[in-house]
Amino acid sequence: MLPISQIPAPIKNFAGVFGEVFSHPAQEEHFCEYLTGLIASGNRTVAGIHQRLTTLKGYDSLHHFMADSPWSAEEMRKKRLDWIKNNLPPSKPNELSVVTVDSTFIHHTGEKIHGVYWYWDYTKKQFCLAQRLVMTSLVTPSKLIPLNSQIYHRGFLKEQKLYLEATMPAPDADNTAWDEYNDLVQKYKENCQEHKTQLDIAGELIDECEKLGFNKEAYVLDGAFLDKDLMDKIEKHGQAWVSCLAKSRLVQARGSAFETIESFAKSLSTNDFKPVIARTRHGEERTYWYFAKNIMIKDWKRLRVVISYDNKDLNGEPIYLISNKTNWTQAYKIISPYMMRDPIEHLIRDEKQELGFEDGQQRKPEAVQKHWELSFSAHAFLELGLQVDYPERVSVPKIETIGQKCRFLETQLLQGLVQLITDLILEQKDTKELTNFLSCRRLNRLAH
Repeated sequence: MLPISQIPAPIKNFAGVFGEVFSHPAQEEHFCEYLTGLIASGNRTVAGIHQRLTTLKGYDSLHHFMADSPWSAEEMRKKRLDWIKNNLPPSKPNELSVVTVDSTFIHHTGEKIHGVYWYWDYTKKQFCLAQRLVMTSLVTPSKLIPLNSQIYHRGFLKEQKLYLEATMPAPDADNTAWDEYNDLVQKYKENCQEHKTQLDIAGELIDECEKLGFNKEAYVLDGAFLDKDLMDKIEKHGQAWVSCLAKSRLVQARGSAFETIESFAKSLSTNDFKPVIARTRHGEERTYWYFAKNIMIKDWKRLRVVISYDNKDLNGEPIYLISNKTNWTQAYKIISPYMMRDPIEHLIRDEKQELGFEDGQQRKPEAVQKHWELSFSAHAFLELGLQVDYPERVSVPKIETIGQKCRFLETQLLQGLVQLITDLILEQKDTKELTNFLSCRRLNRLAH
């Protein structure tokens, strides 16, 4: 990994967006250093980023910026979201944009980091230590940008209730025992009122998205967020939503009896399915065979359900989609928005692998939020703020992914390193002195 001897000019310009967030020039300088480190450093912890810097500043200075410096991640988030909205390219006619709602694990190895709990990771089929994050993202044909996130904290409410049931004093216990028990009961009730579920967090993120006014065709949600109250919240904002429907969900599709949507799908014949062409995020046409109908969902209401196969012979498991737009009789209007969710896994992967989303080791709540906010800011910068300048007579490569943009920014770090070496040579430094100058700083930091 290249040393960071000079902050690239585009990052310095981007830092100006957050001028009102910082109260001291040193904070803005550390912002530039940290953002550059997230993009171009292999080890994206505070220590790892600091080891790449060639300045004389001590580690404590950068650590203080993340842990104790009085700048607000919340204020930075507001500036970032306003900047994103103002810098999005104009949408083209018939161009589809959606806001997705998802959750992800931020894996760790220690339990003392803020928000880390034991979870069952269904993808790895094992328990893991992780923070669980609920997040919203904006997906357009050309841009893929994380908007906001909130950490989910386990409430352990069931365990607390079982403890209260097991420790209830005997009817003839003295007043002291009952007073202590009633205090625990009161605390349990307060916990129930204050605890936020993932659905509560998703609702808050949607409310914020509506205040910002991002243009979108629909909210597209992971099936885990298909909840009546949450969908009602979206509808109160006058917005459409599309989600995946669990195959075990009970529906009233024929007659008066309820059955699973899977059972109903198996009763359909191949003649009940029609082909439809839907477009991917990048405009690729794909043919699906679908059945669509407005169906009563048990304990809810009548909604639009689409059963979709990716082959004419209806082999394999279908995808069950559901939407509040009962007047979207053309199936592609439901299938296409849901297909916009496909790149979300790539977005989360880029955040973790390219921008250090999982690398933060801070233990303080505010420091954890700062690291995530800086990672989101780096993503927004690469997606919307990085202008690629090519030398003359050089064939222009197609730079699209976050990884490619990170590699491109490293060329500017190389330019800064070449300039530093040039300056040292002009100071009459020989190769051994030059090497010592660069390596001793890193070795001294490792010693600390």
